[in-house]
Amino acid sequence: MKKYVLIGLLFLLTHPAIAMSNAEIVLTGYFNSWNSHNKAEIKSFFAPDVVWYNLATNSTITGKEKVAPAITNYFMGYVADMYWQKSGDIFVSGNTVIYEWVYGGTFNGKWGETKISNKSFFLKGLSSTTINEDGKIISQKDYYDMESFKRAIGVKL
Repeated sequence: MKKYVLIGLLFLLTHPAIAMSNAEIVLTGYFNSWNSHNKAEIKSFFAPDVVWYNLATNSTITGKEKVAPAITNYFMGYVADMYWQKSGDIFVSGNTVIYEWVYGGTFNGKWGETKISNKSFFLKGLSSTTINEDGKIISQKDYYDMESFKRAIGVKL
């Protein structure tokens, strides 16, 4: 019996369609750090030369010391109860993972000059994350519809 369990475990760990890639393992830890709202831990996932591209704002930021505060303030700044979860399909090509996600929570803060209080939202998106050989994120690209977010929190379009 032990022999069959060992063979089964070896199969699961080595079969490419089933086993998680190193990039997926890193990504799982990255999601966990976001969902525990641990900014220092989130920052620890980035390589020194990480690049973050945000389609919704058409902006690119480079370097761990700039990306870490920018990305965490952007997604956590006014959403103390934020959550970010993988959903749908996950595609792995080498050290890049492309995945669908949902992001949500309750927005409390300012949007321009408009104060917004207790507006719940749910947003779907797609990201591409590339991991280097040291297990650090070298590229994060986020794609989502900013207009859907604005509608959810009540910002006039």
